[in-house]
Amino acid sequence: MFVLFARLIQSITRRTEVYIGVTALICIFLGALLFAHFEHRSFWQSLYWCITTASTVGYGDIAPTNTIGQVIAIGVMITCIPLFGALFSMMAARIAEAKIRRLVGMEHVGLKRNHVLVLGSSDETLTVIAALKDVSSIVLVADDIDASAVPVNVSYIKGDPRDPNVLAKARPNHAKHAIITGVRDGDILETAIALKEIVKDIPVTVSTRSALASRALQALGINRTLIWQELLGHTLAKSLQAPHAGELLMQMVNSDEFVIDEVPVPREMVGKPFRDVRSAHKEYVLGLAQENEIVLGIRRDPVVQEGSTLLILKPKA
Repeated sequence: MFVLFARLIQSITRRTEVYIGVTALICIFLGALLFAHFEHRSFWQSLYWCITTASTVGYGDIAPTNTIGQVIAIGVMITCIPLFGALFSMMAARIAEAKIRRLVGMEHVGLKRNHVLVLGSSDETLTVIAALKDVSSIVLVADDIDASAVPVNVSYIKGDPRDPNVLAKARPNHAKHAIITGVRDGDILETAIALKEIVKDIPVTVSTRSALASRALQALGINRTLIWQELLGHTLAKSLQAPHAGELLMQMVNSDEFVIDEVPVPREMVGKPFRDVRSAHKEYVLGLAQENEIVLGIRRDPVVQEGSTLLILKPKA
């Protein structure tokens, strides 16, 4: 109820800013038209005079020369100056309030939907957020991240992500995906349990540090786990076999020229060998996600089943 009330007040404030701004512009243009008519000036000269008068600059290079022009000048000053002053004050107050909320960890999510929910409390969490620069809606829940380090487009809720009451503020039931990171596997497991207690069917990706924690997460129904120590070790090992292997993997992950996407297997390809699907697909197919495993199609050439997805490498839109 409090969030809805705050949202209502915020919408009223923004509408008021629009009304004040539109009224000020109408007064500017009306004053310019009247000044041009009665002072026998061009509209551009009159608009210039009106803006310099309303902004209190008043260069004095154009001034009213008759009584009607002076009355118009008085009208512009007593209407536009207070209107623009009120508008700029409201905008400055809103910006200051947003910064203060962020600094003290009072950022609220409001009625956000289809957002990516990031739960964690480590430097790795900020790295994840930086990598999600193309995602328009992100909500971060953490308890020990400096608010000044969080990008301004990210809604930051300061609190323990293991606390169900804190998680509820992030509206996980309306999120399209959740990412969990952390320093200790125990904290990661507790966060995953708290999240699953609120919403069971949300897709979750977890970065963990051990295979034991990965198996525990799979028991909770979370199959998308990345064991970063194993990933680092395998990358270094592959680099010994092929000096440019590590660079290739980093380009695949970090390049702004292309992305790795996951798409459903076309219905007409179901029941065919994976190699036929790969050769027929217009994009470069990296692998097949099927039965909770990734098949690269190097040693095995399975028959593609319904519900499987293709991992493809394609140019970034």
